Amino acid sequence: MPSESVPSKQEQVIFHVDLDAFFVEVERQKDKSLSGKPVVIGGTGPRGVVATASYEARKYGIQSAMATSIARRLCPNAIFMSGNNQLYQVVSKKFMEILHTYSPQVVPVSVDEAYLDMTGTHDLFGAPIHAAKKIRLEIRNKLGLPSSIGIGPNKLVAKVATEHAKPNNIFQVIQSEAELFFAPQPVRNLPGIGPKAEETLIRLKINTLGQLADAAAGPLRRALGTKHQELLQIRARGIDNSPLKKTAKSKSISAETTFEKDVSNQNKLHTTLKRLCERVGSRLRKSGLMARGVSIKIRYGDFTTITRQSSFAIQGNGDLLIYSAALELLTKAMEKRRDPVRLIGITATGIGQVASQLSLLDQDSRIDSSTSAAIDEIRKRYGSESIFRGSVQ
Repeated sequence: MPSESVPSKQEQVIFHVDLDAFFVEVERQKDKSLSGKPVVIGGTGPRGVVATASYEARKYGIQSAMATSIARRLCPNAIFMSGNNQLYQVVSKKFMEILHTYSPQVVPVSVDEAYLDMTGTHDLFGAPIHAAKKIRLEIRNKLGLPSSIGIGPNKLVAKVATEHAKPNNIFQVIQSEAELFFAPQPVRNLPGIGPKAEETLIRLKINTLGQLADAAAGPLRRALGTKHQELLQIRARGIDNSPLKKTAKSKSISAETTFEKDVSNQNKLHTTLKRLCERVGSRLRKSGLMARGVSIKIRYGDFTTITRQSSFAIQGNGDLLIYSAALELLTKAMEKRRDPVRLIGITATGIGQVASQLSLLDQDSRIDSSTSAAIDEIRKRYGSESIFRGSVQ
């Protein structure tokens, strides 16, 4: 691709800005001795998971979401740190403030990346490549952080372009170049294609995005479904008509925990589940929200993960309502597989505001919510260990 392409006057210009190895680079700003060394941020205990790794650590095969124990075996000399989420949030806010000085349309994706609509900013900041250079320089000067920027005619192309810009560079693709740019890339490079979809495509002898774009629709439709087949083949050509807008806030509240050792004892599982339900219930009540259902997540020692969900007869936010439903899901799941559990999680789903009018059928729900709220107040005043509910079994 040319280093500086010129989009047509009608073409959108979308930037995807990504801070390279964000957590690591923030830590390096505090401690210069970390520069140039393999650094891993994440859980440091036996059940920890890698949040991010420096590029020096990645050379050893360390990746995000990898178990920390595996990362230690791959690079015993790496520096492992638990990180500082509060600090990362502060730096992230400053990062977003910089981006807002270049475009009124900034859509954060996470703490360290965001999309910008830079359409029509040529007179203010120059050609896209020059504008990207200014943004990167300001991020470096004000925050001391390296960044990569992908430039494209839509979010999809900008996102993929960023991967080619990494680390610490800029890469631009205009619409007329997009299909040619996508064609030789492996199918996994297309956002939205996960491991299972990749396996399905490879079984169909589709290895590249060019092959995906040109594949016969019939076999793909049978393997992926009509909706996914059509969308993937369009996106494989670098075409993306989705608007640049902020995604809706998650309609769920959740809590989970990973055990230090796999657990098969039912009492411990039930006690842990109850505590998680109380945490979720407390957050619902604090936010003045109700849930319409619950789901549980169970991860076994072999990393197999299952989820189960159910709906409430009426919306509510009481601990007993949430725990009773979650316990029933857990019991049914454990009847089918009694292997030791590595992780357990609970999610309240269908979140919404408290209804302005409640029917007579909601009496038990209101009592549960009121009792739970009273327990919240006691714990707030006297500590989280000051009061516990009895078992509902």
